[in-house]
Amino acid sequence: MTKGLLVNIQDIANPVQDDLVQFESALMNTLHSDIPLAEQVIRYIANKQGKRLRPILVFLTARLHGGTTLKTLQSSIVIEMLHTATLVHDDVVDDSSLRRGSPTVNNIWDNKISVLVGDFLFSKTLTSMLNIHDFQALSIFSETARQITEGELLQIEMDHDFEMDESTYFDLISKKTASLFSASCQLGVLSVKEDERDRHIMRDFGHHLGMAFQIKDDLLDYTGTESTLGKPTGNDIRENKITLPLIHALSQAREDIKKQVMEILHKDDKKDSDIRSVVSFVQRSKGVEYALGIARKYARDALALLSSYPSTDYKDSLTRLVDFTVDRDN
Repeated sequence: MTKGLLVNIQDIANPVQDDLVQFESALMNTLHSDIPLAEQVIRYIANKQGKRLRPILVFLTARLHGGTTLKTLQSSIVIEMLHTATLVHDDVVDDSSLRRGSPTVNNIWDNKISVLVGDFLFSKTLTSMLNIHDFQALSIFSETARQITEGELLQIEMDHDFEMDESTYFDLISKKTASLFSASCQLGVLSVKEDERDRHIMRDFGHHLGMAFQIKDDLLDYTGTESTLGKPTGNDIRENKITLPLIHALSQAREDIKKQVMEILHKDDKKDSDIRSVVSFVQRSKGVEYALGIARKYARDALALLSSYPSTDYKDSLTRLVDFTVDRDN
């Protein structure tokens, strides 16, 4: 992996910048609603856009395999709408008040509107999926939606379960996060050609990248700052979400220490001092280093899958995207 290089998402996306400009315009046209309230909420969500990692993956993988087509653009729109819909519903389930430093839809409006807007996005996703007229793409989309929904249900089931093991955690993030990355990469290939070998390589590449991305995301809850994250640190602990750094730290702790930490975790109303105590425990127990090591292992596996491709700007961007995934601070 690249060392000592400042990786920037804008630089990574530069080879597909024209595709992304077209994507933004087409996305807003697709999301348009004649219902003023729906249009207002959708515009708010669109103005708070994130890194656009999934559309970037669709375009880069398509370019890596020969170019982009109308199906590439349609696939990028569908994957982003599916992602956005899950985030809106996610914020309702988690009762989140902030996302990317801005108030969530459920915070500004209410849960009813958030659920309905999420449903509206899902309906737009379904219509757009059908417009692609590709059974294989439809199969990928529907399987991804199933995995995400299962992941949400698993997360709810695991709420307050501070005895979660690593295998359950990996299954959870595979369903909730890596499935979308994997789908994005597969759809990029499929939009250009029907090559099962290349699609499977990109499926696995996206999976490894998504796993590394989510583990790093969970790590930032222990190592980041509120100013860079756009939300308070220690938020997962407040919301009773157990992630890999804490899972590892608890597995290594003496019984008396583990008991003390568990008493804090089971509190309904955790104070800031409680959060700091758990974060300190995880850091002392090498939970951060352990989780970062796992993230880097997934990143190396992703890079290995790119080795058979010739050197191009698109391969270079995908390589740097892997670096960005594990080196980012937000």
